[in-house]
Amino acid sequence: MTSPKRLHLHLMKRPKHEDVQGSESLLAEVQDTKPVRSRARKGGLSLLPTISLDVLFEIFGFLKPLDLLSLARTSKAFRNLLMRKSNAFIWRASRSLIPNLPECPTDLSEPQYACLAFDPHCHNCGGVGFNIIWQFRVKYCGPCLRIHTNMEPAYSKPVIAQLGPNLNELLPTYIFRDLRLRFTEMIQTSQYEVLSLRLNGLSCAEQTLVIEETKKTVRAIREHADACKAWLSGVNRARSDELHQIREGRKRVIKEWLETEGWKPEIDYHTWWKISKHRAIKDSRPLTARIWSRVRPILTEYMSEMRSIRMEETLYNSRRRILLQAWTDFLGEPASFPNTDVDVLPHVADVARFKHFDDIIKSPAHVVVERDTFLPAFVALPNLVRNWRRQVDQQLATIITSGYPKEYVPAGDIRQLATSVFVCNACEQLFFWIDAVAHNCNLDFPKGSSKERSDSFKEQVARIAHYSLGSSPWSPKFRSSTALAIHVIRSCCQDPRTATLAHMDNTSAPFYCIACHPDGKTVMHWRKGLEHNHLHNNRDQAFEGNKSRLQSHLLSGRPPRTYRCLICRRSVGAGRLLRNMTCHIEEQHGISILNVLEGIHYVKEIDSIPDPVTLSWETWSEQNPYL
Repeated sequence: MTSPKRLHLHLMKRPKHEDVQGSESLLAEVQDTKPVRSRARKGGLSLLPTISLDVLFEIFGFLKPLDLLSLARTSKAFRNLLMRKSNAFIWRASRSLIPNLPECPTDLSEPQYACLAFDPHCHNCGGVGFNIIWQFRVKYCGPCLRIHTNMEPAYSKPVIAQLGPNLNELLPTYIFRDLRLRFTEMIQTSQYEVLSLRLNGLSCAEQTLVIEETKKTVRAIREHADACKAWLSGVNRARSDELHQIREGRKRVIKEWLETEGWKPEIDYHTWWKISKHRAIKDSRPLTARIWSRVRPILTEYMSEMRSIRMEETLYNSRRRILLQAWTDFLGEPASFPNTDVDVLPHVADVARFKHFDDIIKSPAHVVVERDTFLPAFVALPNLVRNWRRQVDQQLATIITSGYPKEYVPAGDIRQLATSVFVCNACEQLFFWIDAVAHNCNLDFPKGSSKERSDSFKEQVARIAHYSLGSSPWSPKFRSSTALAIHVIRSCCQDPRTATLAHMDNTSAPFYCIACHPDGKTVMHWRKGLEHNHLHNNRDQAFEGNKSRLQSHLLSGRPPRTYRCLICRRSVGAGRLLRNMTCHIEEQHGISILNVLEGIHYVKEIDSIPDPVTLSWETWSEQNPYL
């Protein structure tokens, strides 16, 4: 016997004269060769179908119908085992674990009945659906139910047979309620078609037998559907009661803990009914150690916010009203307070946010705050007001520069240029720099949609301060109208890059509107012409898509004219109607209403835009009121 041939392994050795490139290519081929992956190890329950059937049936007896459905969908072995008709006793034993569940109807198998009653998926799209139509043996989600999946109104179908004119007795019906609360009796399309094919071509005697049998079946379906509805209603009611008890127990434990931690004043002030609306309190999950560790910081932060709101409403608001009276005295009697070199002072809502004043307002509750308590803060007022005005000018400058055309570079102080023109987004009025700083709309509280009314903690505190002081801190609500100003200035043969307000007032010629006054008898100052051109919407590109609003605003006229007091210091939001202005001068300065004169005691709030003047050409040639 010949010995087996030995492998010549030495022939596989690399010869000495092989180049380095060949070795590198061989190494690349070895690296490219992927290792053979071993088979994945089967799970620990993969051998469960091979267990003795007696043991499996004993295990299945402790599973509920939904568990059996999930198990049948895990593998083919379990599906073949559980879906056999001979193993229906497994489903009956599982169904017996559900109290008061009606028996399986004759037109459904045990797995179908379990799927209808317990499976949470829509029978049409596979989404989550909880709308069970027991009469039709289907379950739909909201969208599939609204589009009447496999359903049609009963009145839209013709009579099937002369012997059965009423479809309610021949087919199960479902009362559908739409979004307008209209009720429609629906039938299942597939059942209607099956019954129509069944009765088609039968004699009267045969139709009579089929109809009687159909009526008996429909009657049984309705009785079973009513029993299932009653069972489901009882299950939902029991679950609702269980969740209610869990919530009440959770609220009781949390309330005791909050009172122990020292939050009882907040509970008494805001009421427990309001505090318990927080999602961490009204949750329906039992309080475990893990949930407690996560909920405690949330509740502490929430109660701190509620304490801040309580302090704002009970303590800080009264101190803000004291500051409001002191600020009113400061504006009316400037000689008794430090002077400031700012032309427009801030509103009291901004003053209350200055650090010196805010520290006094939010001092501890045992500190008594009176009018004289704010005097040290008034000493630092000049520097505070200068910083505030610097921030306001920066915001206005940002608005103006955003409206410059491309490659437009102004020269000089932007506050003095004639191109620095603003348009209020709220009242659609046109303003120059000083009037824009003092405009009342800057103090309005920002309006939000209905969804935003359940606002955050900061917005709630800002709203409380707004109600106590009558306004919000200064916030610009303007857009730039520089393009319109450049057009008007160029029509006066002036350079818009360097033209200032004083230069335009001294050199510009009067304007008249060709559309409103073609005769030319009504003349306007260049500032009034700028405003008139804005209302006509000839050059203002910002509102080109809203001409109807501007035209209605032009026809209805300007808003009511407001005035400011010349005796008081000028501040933001100091404009008043004429009646209120005369009452202010009488109450604050002791001047009788009969002696109040315009130009001496008060002037128009926006005095930088003169009114138009109607003159004849002869009078205009003799006297020019603007030059």
